[in-house]
Amino acid sequence: MSNRFLKPGLCAGLALLTVDAAHADLTPAYWDAEVGVASAVRLHGDDRVTQKALYFKANLEDSWDSGYYKARGRVRYDARYEGNQPYSDEARDDYRTSADWRHLYWGHYLGDGELTVGWQQVVWGRADELRVLDQVNPLDYREGVTALLEDSRIALPMVRFTRPLGEWELEGLLITDFEENRAPAPGSEFDSVLFGKPDPSYFVIDSTPDYAGDDGFSYGLSANGRMGEVDVSVVALNARQQDPVYAVEGLADDGRLRLERQHPRYTMGGAGLAVDAGYSIVVRSELAYFDDWRVTNPTRSQGADKTRMVKALLGVDYLLRDWMLSLQWQEQQVLDWQAGMLQDRRDHLFTVSAEGTHFQDQLKSRLVMAFTPPLRDDVLLQGIFTYKPVDWLKLGLEVDLFFGKSDRSFGAYDQRDQLRLSAGYLF
Repeated sequence: MSNRFLKPGLCAGLALLTVDAAHADLTPAYWDAEVGVASAVRLHGDDRVTQKALYFKANLEDSWDSGYYKARGRVRYDARYEGNQPYSDEARDDYRTSADWRHLYWGHYLGDGELTVGWQQVVWGRADELRVLDQVNPLDYREGVTALLEDSRIALPMVRFTRPLGEWELEGLLITDFEENRAPAPGSEFDSVLFGKPDPSYFVIDSTPDYAGDDGFSYGLSANGRMGEVDVSVVALNARQQDPVYAVEGLADDGRLRLERQHPRYTMGGAGLAVDAGYSIVVRSELAYFDDWRVTNPTRSQGADKTRMVKALLGVDYLLRDWMLSLQWQEQQVLDWQAGMLQDRRDHLFTVSAEGTHFQDQLKSRLVMAFTPPLRDDVLLQGIFTYKPVDWLKLGLEVDLFFGKSDRSFGAYDQRDQLRLSAGYLF
């Protein structure tokens, strides 16, 4: 089982839930759970079955006069990693059995405000599965780049305080530990060049800074409210980059380049707007500015390149009967780009999606086309369907089709189109 589930910090989080126990019944006022099976099948090539999983999810909640607690966790076992299987030992160790907390925190009311302490997910911004302002929690890419953010976000230990002020809500948070984005395990189903590490034939990685404790903390502020007819969000975050940067330190004795694996600190400021344009149309926009952003540049004799970066998003939502239709454009631009940087000067992403509910909410559908121009080089077509014929049964179907070049986000999985099936018992 993954030691992330049992590390001392989480045990401390469980102890935290005993605070105010005198005011609460230890039996949760609300709970639900789901146990089920999931399978994934590749539509091309050999060894087509890529997942044979059993999963268990549970949610516990309770409240009392001065506070509350919430706990949600999941455990997964994948029999595909047993016996003769095509994946690496590292993938087997990481994914055969794993468990994590989706959230685990205690809340306490302080006047009109609310203090929460524990493992939490923070969602900033209104983008549909795109991350412009939503930079607080890192992501787990064990299922590639197509997983929904609610399933792939990694909960972080933090202290968070929210307080209403007129029509606004103010929020401050302190994250007490550092977690990086979790790339797919080398040799796993979704390993690709996108997550490649420096080739040991040419590079020596001889140091890994420790970002635990004070070196890894982050802090942020946000304000959400209205200005006339416009919904407004303003955010600020000081944190460490969640993807590693490899700084060139010089030459090793054998002539290879020496690299230091770093997670540099940066500052982000951003804002989001949403306007109801009438006729069931909502226009959304987000803009984030990153200062002191670092980019790997192996042509540099020392260190990594420092730059400023901007991410922007424009989205339009249209409600058509039972469907919410969304069109989004996201751009990322490195303002101080230099030759040799392992990051493009400009990067665009377009998404077109439709989400709907049918048969008295028994069937939920999500259809997505995502691409970076030119269209032929990088495309994802995705369909996600959830059907509940009765209250205790949930059936899932997901189809992912990839097209494009091998060095692009979706094209890297070309010929790895997949079909996912799941069935869960709810109680």
